[in-house]
Amino acid sequence: MRRRKGKVNRWVITALAVLSLLLFYLETKSLHSIKSKLYAQKLSAAQLSAKGFELVRDYRLNKLTLPIDSVNDPNGTALIGLQYSPLTYGRSDLSDALTTTNPNFSAALIEIFYRLKLKPGDTVAINWDGTYPALNIQVLSAVKTLGLNPLIITAQTSGMWGANYPGFTWLELEKVLADAQLWNYRSVLTTLGGETDDGRGLSLFARETLTHIAESTKVPLFIPESLPEAVFKRKQIFTNCRALIAIGLSVTNSGAPLTRLSTKIYTDRHQKAGTGLVAQFLSSGRPVLYIAKPTRTAFDYRLPVAPVPLPQIGKGKLFYERRYSVPLAVFFTLIIITLLVIIVRYDIESYFGVKTEEEGEAV
Repeated sequence: MRRRKGKVNRWVITALAVLSLLLFYLETKSLHSIKSKLYAQKLSAAQLSAKGFELVRDYRLNKLTLPIDSVNDPNGTALIGLQYSPLTYGRSDLSDALTTTNPNFSAALIEIFYRLKLKPGDTVAINWDGTYPALNIQVLSAVKTLGLNPLIITAQTSGMWGANYPGFTWLELEKVLADAQLWNYRSVLTTLGGETDDGRGLSLFARETLTHIAESTKVPLFIPESLPEAVFKRKQIFTNCRALIAIGLSVTNSGAPLTRLSTKIYTDRHQKAGTGLVAQFLSSGRPVLYIAKPTRTAFDYRLPVAPVPLPQIGKGKLFYERRYSVPLAVFFTLIIITLLVIIVRYDIESYFGVKTEEEGEAV
């Protein structure tokens, strides 16, 4: 083949550009969906959460005969409590509560636990309250799916829209799920919750009610003399735990009523994490998942916020990824590179009767 002596003809360059665009178009048409990493575990956790939700719904409607607020719970999940009740302590948004009623939130938890490098058989500390009963169920669903061992301590109070009235507190829902043999996870200890975890900020009626609930569910009740004692008690129980999962508004997570921690994964012991249980775990080199704003987690893991209607289980970006064909992209790239080498090195125009710019000027 004759080697090139002049410049490449502009029509040859144009033809190559058109071919490149055509190959690019063909590559875009190869976009397809594939199952994401940990697909089986994510789907199993979401399905288990849906079973837990249905058990709670049946318990609320048929055993407690409590109505569903169709305005504030538009999907009829029965997982949304009252805005205010005697057992309510702390502000939380309705959008956060509604976001947790999507069973697919469990898939995000599977990803998070994987990032925390948790393995089957690991014991994890769980410190929460009743603010997000749906999220509590999803945490336990992910725990069961991955074969983890949870060690649970519950503060009985709840933020707005949570498990915040008698018969529908977290300890009672926890017992319902265990009695239905969905799993055998129960709290090993409970506190009254509130401003300093001893019931401060609650009425006498509320404190007596929570005490009775602890007795009826047979969960040991601990009433600390101070907030530091409440944190220390948890630290003792959680000594051998691999990681901390902190959910809701329990003051023991931050260590001070006015300290607000960000919803995220904590791994760096130098991060600002207050003086509570989160800081205790970080100081010992153990990771923490802290969720007080579920909508923040939903944004981070591509989940809808307060969806109406609820998404189909097992559908969405957490379960499927959109991918282009890598082999096809490599093949098209090799074609373009090969043609570029041939065009630059050899005078292929002469074989098609096309003159170079230098030849045209010489004539």
